Amino acid sequence: MTLSPAQEARRHAEARSLNVAGGSLVVWEVGAGRPVLLLHGISADHTEWRAVGHALAADFRVVMPDLLGRGASRPEPEAAFTLEDETSRLEELLAALGIERPLVAGHSHGASVALSLACRRPLAGLLLASPVTPWTSKPAALRLLKSAAVRRTVEPVLRTCRRPLTRYILTRRVYGERAPHIGDAVDRYAAPYADAARARALLCIFRDWEPGALRRLRPPLDLDIRVVTGGADRRIASPDAARWAERLGATCLVVRQAGHGLTEEEPERMAGILRDIQANAGT
Repeated sequence: MTLSPAQEARRHAEARSLNVAGGSLVVWEVGAGRPVLLLHGISADHTEWRAVGHALAADFRVVMPDLLGRGASRPEPEAAFTLEDETSRLEELLAALGIERPLVAGHSHGASVALSLACRRPLAGLLLASPVTPWTSKPAALRLLKSAAVRRTVEPVLRTCRRPLTRYILTRRVYGERAPHIGDAVDRYAAPYADAARARALLCIFRDWEPGALRRLRPPLDLDIRVVTGGADRRIASPDAARWAERLGATCLVVRQAGHGLTEEEPERMAGILRDIQANAGT
C-alpha cells in the first residue's frame, strides 16, 4: 500500500510523559483519527503492540502507553498495582489526552485492565487478546512476594538474570510458531529491568496481581467485545478463554497455530479485528 506524505508522517510514533497517581506514564502515539488504546501484558511494554499500531495508523489515533513500572514509565517507590490502581491511572491518561470514548484492546493482563476500564466508562468496543481469566491461577512463588523481605532478596536476582529469564519465558511460555525475532524481543523486554526501581516495581506488580478480581467485573451488555486466543497458547488455555468469552457475552476466535503472543504473532489479524469492531460501532 502506497501512503500519502501525510499518512507516512503519522506512522512515526511520538512519546510524551504524563504524571499520574504513583509515578509518570510514558505514552506513545501514532496516526490520527478515531482513538484506539492498546494495553500490553503484565511485564511487557508498548512495543508488543507496535506492529498493530503502525498497521492502524493511517486511520486511527493509536495510543500505546507503557503501564506504570514497565518500559519507560517510572514508578514512585510506594506505587500500588492492583487492577483498580491500573485502571484509575488509565482514566487519568485518557483525561489528559482528551479522549472520551476510545476503542480499547488489551493483551493478557492488559486485557484485564481493558475490561476493568469498560466497566467504568463508555468505550467504542473491546478486544481481549489472550486474556487472563478468573480461572487463571496465581503461582505459589508469586504469592511469596507479599513479603517485603522476599522482594528485597529477589530484586537483585531479577536484575542480574533478566535476560535468561526473559528468553525462557518468551520461548517456553509466550510465542507459538510465528514468533518474532527472539533476540530483539529479549532485548526489548529485558532491558528496563536493569533499572532497580523498575525491577522492584515488577515484583510489586506480581504481588498485587490477582486474576480472581475479574470475577466481579460486569461490562455493559451492549458493548461489542471480541476475544481472540491462540490454539497453541501455553499460558492461557484456549478453552478457558472461550469460557470467559461466553461469560462476557463475547465472540471468541481461536487462532490455531498462534501462541500467547498474538499481538506480535498475528498483528495484521489483530488490526483487522479492531477495524471491524470500529466499523460495527458506526462512529
